[in-house]
Amino acid sequence: MQDGTMVEKAITVADRSIAIDAALERLERYPSRTPTVYDYPGPGHPSEISLDEIRRTRAVSSRISTREGEWFILRATTAPWTCTEARLQEADPGESDGIYDAMEGLYQHFAASAPRGVNIAKVSKVLHLKRPTQFPILDSRLVRTYRDAATREARTYKSRGYRMMYWAAIRHDLLQSSDALSELRHRLSHHRSPKVQALHAVTELRLLDMVTW
Repeated sequence: MQDGTMVEKAITVADRSIAIDAALERLERYPSRTPTVYDYPGPGHPSEISLDEIRRTRAVSSRISTREGEWFILRATTAPWTCTEARLQEADPGESDGIYDAMEGLYQHFAASAPRGVNIAKVSKVLHLKRPTQFPILDSRLVRTYRDAATREARTYKSRGYRMMYWAAIRHDLLQSSDALSELRHRLSHHRSPKVQALHAVTELRLLDMVTW
């Protein structure tokens, strides 16, 4: 017999549940300038990185210098760019030669040959701008938040050979939170504040990132 109790949808963030009301409050406090500069202009040319895009990453505190920006722009000309329609939710780490491997190839194209000073956070902030449905922003805050979950995912996919798998951990939360994120997006689209309402246009991956703050 069912008791008729409604289970409230919640967003999963690294083993924690965040109610939609609480998530909405976080988004209401999110600095409006950041998505205006970083997110809303879009990913631009699918296989190029521009100087303007490098400047935009500074809205999320990338601190990419002029010289580092020039390196990103040059490195992008030979990058194995992934399909623009692919999403992290579809990137199964247990699948060979799939979206996950394509993402890994693109990430390593930048990370493996990065000059001193170009760290994981900088690479991820550039790649998220170019592929906003695929690459999470891996700054120090998110890395701390997801450390345990990423370690657990690495044990699940031992054949990958990593100690931590942040993409897999965030993918898990996106899949777990699909209905809640859809509800959050709906509520954003009807918000009384135009600045908050505009956030409904960002990807589910970016919404999850903003809620993690």
